[in-house]
Amino acid sequence: MPARSRVIAALACTFFVLTLCAFSCSKEQTGEVTVTINGKGYHPSNITVAEGTLVTWVNNDTQPHTATAIGAFDSGPISPGGGRWTWTAAVPGTYQYKSLMNPGGMTGEITIVVNGPTSP
Repeated sequence: MPARSRVIAALACTFFVLTLCAFSCSKEQTGEVTVTINGKGYHPSNITVAEGTLVTWVNNDTQPHTATAIGAFDSGPISPGGGRWTWTAAVPGTYQYKSLMNPGGMTGEITIVVNGPTSP
């Protein structure tokens, strides 16, 4: 095989590998975030996530709770003792949410950003 053909083949392979890496890296940016629930509230109560991030609420309390942002998402009752509910953050914006089972004191906020960092 002539040297020029080897160089072209090497460049094509490099391009292919870099393309695969770019696609796999973009999936890793979304990630997952866990919000725990206990009798005192959501922890963390305010989070910023990228579009596509999976947000999971885990109820470690002895009573059922919800994660409800009217018009955006509603977990329904999340069972006490480790019950879980997962939601995909899809539409950029800021969402205030609360537990409908404890309307007076349990609140949280999720900010969804376009291709931004995920932080608890």
